[in-house]
Amino acid sequence: MSINNNDEVALAIRVGVPHLARVAQGVRDYADNQTNWRFLISPETHDLPPCSLRGWSGAGVIAQCNTPEEVHTLEDLGCPVVNISGALQQSPFPRVINDYREFGRRSAHFLRKRGFRRFGFYGVSKVWYSEEIEKGFRETISREGLAVNTLRSTSTMDAFPRWDHGQEELEEWLLSQKPPFAVMAAHDPRATMVIRACEKVGLEVPADVAVIGVNDDTVTCETCRPTLTSIRRGGHLVGRLAAETLHRLIQGFPSAQEQIVTPGRFMERESTRTLAIEHPSLVFAVDFVSSHFHEPIGVEQIALASGQSRRWLEGAFRRELNCSPADYLKQERVKVAKETLRASPAIGRGELAARCGFSGTRQLNAVFERETGRSVKEYQQSSRSSP
Repeated sequence: MSINNNDEVALAIRVGVPHLARVAQGVRDYADNQTNWRFLISPETHDLPPCSLRGWSGAGVIAQCNTPEEVHTLEDLGCPVVNISGALQQSPFPRVINDYREFGRRSAHFLRKRGFRRFGFYGVSKVWYSEEIEKGFRETISREGLAVNTLRSTSTMDAFPRWDHGQEELEEWLLSQKPPFAVMAAHDPRATMVIRACEKVGLEVPADVAVIGVNDDTVTCETCRPTLTSIRRGGHLVGRLAAETLHRLIQGFPSAQEQIVTPGRFMERESTRTLAIEHPSLVFAVDFVSSHFHEPIGVEQIALASGQSRRWLEGAFRRELNCSPADYLKQERVKVAKETLRASPAIGRGELAARCGFSGTRQLNAVFERETGRSVKEYQQSSRSSP
């Protein structure tokens, strides 16, 4: 049976990249249930860049449109296009993207809770999503009277640079900072460059420099040493919305010009497993919480372990970790609960509460929902179904 071009859709994204594979899965989940689409693919590389579509005739395209040249190519096709890239500030096509500033805001809060007071951002010049992530990061840090040192490297999107492109300036920049400090990068490959540069100049990750990336590309994050903490994109939802939008456009219906998706969860790994605190009494308090969170302890026991008064402890936690001792204990318990749910989604809530130091399922549910914005049941279901 011959293929009807009215049903052929080009998926012009790099589906071999893990965070984009999640987007592709979202597209396919929608298409399988709602359309008769067939997908144009590149059989060897799994990479169908927009500029390779010159002369193609089909129903529509879901694309990462990163450069003006790619914009021109897609416009010349004369078919509906949905863009999933934030590389350019303006998109001539309807676009579905993540909330980039929220990446920066969440990462700033994440790092402040680990006691960091010195921060760096490693971004990409003239790339809009990098600028937005940096703004969210900088605005959140500056509200506390703290500063962010920024290094922006030139983009490699439309070039084929040497393997060590930007490495020397990155090493010099890192050496100009005072440890301990934390660096957020615009995406995971840039974050791994930070880790490699730290190793070359003798800085320890995470003891001297904590590093966090964006996308949660698992191959990148888990093969670097130490492994990289990253915040996941809402890739599956981006894919579903992009497919739904393209379907509407193909049918002749109007669509929103821009749809914003909330980022996914933090995937904490070795590159941020540290606390930037120096006072020995506070170190003792934090270590006590880490060792005894599963027991029925409270602030009085934490103060006793620190060798300081409760008043001193409250002030030290507020000053260094941006929270109270009681809040820190709750956060530690919720963090372990989340890790346990991801590893064992079928665990009973009574057992989960006991493992994490909650008095029972009622306290577990109340604290978990207050800290995460989701119930234990919702988190459990998402852990079971998360692609």
